[in-house]
Amino acid sequence: MSYVTVARVEEIPLGQTRMVQVGICPILLVNDLGEFHALQGLCGHQNLPLAGAKVWQGVLDCPWHHFQYDIRTGENLYPKRIYPLNALPKLREQISSLRIYPVRIVDGKVQVRVPQSCELG
Repeated sequence: MSYVTVARVEEIPLGQTRMVQVGICPILLVNDLGEFHALQGLCGHQNLPLAGAKVWQGVLDCPWHHFQYDIRTGENLYPKRIYPLNALPKLREQISSLRIYPVRIVDGKVQVRVPQSCELG
């Protein structure tokens, strides 16, 4: 795994997101109160892009069907914590966590550590 520069800090304002492509991997960058996070760029619900997603108090809201994820862990928060998964087995398949990627800031640049599998393609 290696770090790849994907944006400049000033390109992602506070509370905003930005979709980037690293090789074959779509990655969503998040600036939450000046802390940067990187997550899988496709929602686990229907594999739709998270471009345009909103973030509020550490929670990412998918712009398509409002599935919500913890930006620190990628864990699905909604609908997982609301609906009984035993009663809705199909839902269980759609609430997987988003993959998260380590982020660092170097000389005003946002760098994401990506696996070699992203660089294939």
